[in-house]
Amino acid sequence: MAEKDLYIAALEKKLAELSGIEVDQIKKNQLANASSEARSIREMAEYVEGIQVKQAGLVITGQVNPQVAAMFAHIKAELGEERGAHTLPPLKYDYDALEPHICATIMQIHHTKHHQGYINNLKAAVEKLAEAEKANDIAAMNALLPAIKFNGGGHLNHTIFWTNMAPGAGGEPTGAIAEAINKDFGSFQSFKEKFSGASVAVKGSGWGWLGYCPKDDKVAVATCQNQDPLQITHGLVPLLGLDVWEHAYYLQYKNLRADYVKAFFNVINWANVNERYEAARKAAGH
Repeated sequence: MAEKDLYIAALEKKLAELSGIEVDQIKKNQLANASSEARSIREMAEYVEGIQVKQAGLVITGQVNPQVAAMFAHIKAELGEERGAHTLPPLKYDYDALEPHICATIMQIHHTKHHQGYINNLKAAVEKLAEAEKANDIAAMNALLPAIKFNGGGHLNHTIFWTNMAPGAGGEPTGAIAEAINKDFGSFQSFKEKFSGASVAVKGSGWGWLGYCPKDDKVAVATCQNQDPLQITHGLVPLLGLDVWEHAYYLQYKNLRADYVKAFFNVINWANVNERYEAARKAAGH
């Protein structure tokens, strides 16, 4: 059995142990499946492997989708990584540091398995992209965009997510971000309700975000499906992200996403969100 299959089987076993329900029964009842992201990662790896780069003399020229370069630019801005030199960023706290709000088991699996899986697939996509560039196969370069967005977005989104949380954090924000929230939402409570409602309502898998609009100099709530990056999707600079894929909460909260979203507010690192907000405004010239 392949390593990824073994991982999925182990995760399903753990899910059954903690929930007291066999995985087959979970699927039968259409309850959340904590291995969904692992399967998505595996499927995207197979997608990259299936892209065939043509020989240089056989390709049709065209234009490479600008989102390919934009994805790597956003990753470099966040992590300082050059294209292809992607590594798992260490957490600034222990896996059990966010308990009881997010348990150590979830944090460890999420960080070392899911996030690492995105990085592995992103590096594979970069290798295939370099091959396509050498052959000047524009079609193959563009065919790689879904894999680059999914895995690059997964790498970027999770990196932001880890820094958006901290032990002993939560509460209400202070400083410039607090002023912006009050200005654009009316109050912190109004923002909390809008952010929570949007995150809970994400259909399937995705993210809830608080982002900054450089054009309007405002903060706004938005959601993205799967691992679509906020800035590419909505033009908002990411400030605060909440992963609402089932793997991020199911082992602890089962299918009660609303409870997980509520618990997230106990670990938000508002100092990090404020730093991101001030940097985004400065970069926009405000």
